[in-house]
Amino acid sequence: MKPLFSAFHWKTLALTSLRSFSIFYLPLLEPHLCMEEEDDDFLGDDMEENKIDLVIPFKKSVRQIMLETTIVTTRRYLERFVVYYGSQRMAWKVLKDVPNSALRKAGRGMPTFTYIYRVSRTTFRGHFLGVLASWIVHVGIDIYQFLSSVSKAKKAMDTDTVDTTKQVRILRRKVSGATVGCCASLVFASVGAGIGASLTRPSVGQWIGSGIGDVAGPIIIAFCFEKARGGL
Repeated sequence: MKPLFSAFHWKTLALTSLRSFSIFYLPLLEPHLCMEEEDDDFLGDDMEENKIDLVIPFKKSVRQIMLETTIVTTRRYLERFVVYYGSQRMAWKVLKDVPNSALRKAGRGMPTFTYIYRVSRTTFRGHFLGVLASWIVHVGIDIYQFLSSVSKAKKAMDTDTVDTTKQVRILRRKVSGATVGCCASLVFASVGAGIGASLTRPSVGQWIGSGIGDVAGPIIIAFCFEKARGGL
């Protein structure tokens, strides 16, 4: 098992910080570059309106860093729970080094479709605790926001009884969205890992395919839901 607080190791934390700041700061460069391409006559106008706000992306980046470190730490706790309270076989399956497992499977001379299935199944098991940790953290945040909104409503109305129908409906929608997104992430990451491992070097292909599927899965499902909703 990896250390319990491996998410706070300086290398891991540095990569997480770099990724988070890049997500929220790089999009700010696009309007800035577009402004530089405009005529000089317009550069002096509305300088206050064109000023880039750097505080909001910074806050979002910090929240993203806290979210990712919390998810990783939650996964470490889940790994220890499986090791201490689960069977040895179960612990071996969910803690397996999936890229190395894909590399070993490649040397057994399996048919292509069998190999894709085996790698996808192994990735599903190895990726499960990470997805479960993400679901727990996101649902925990949604429940905290729900309780906070109900508490604020009670204080504003100065009463102990508040109609929480709307808040419950919002919470149900958020939990359903998180559940569908996590399931899509798990399935697409597993399929992507199997396909990636069969197309290129097994360990690298498994890692790249799993990462692409992990990101693309929720996006594809959300797009399909939007299309279905628009069709109705």
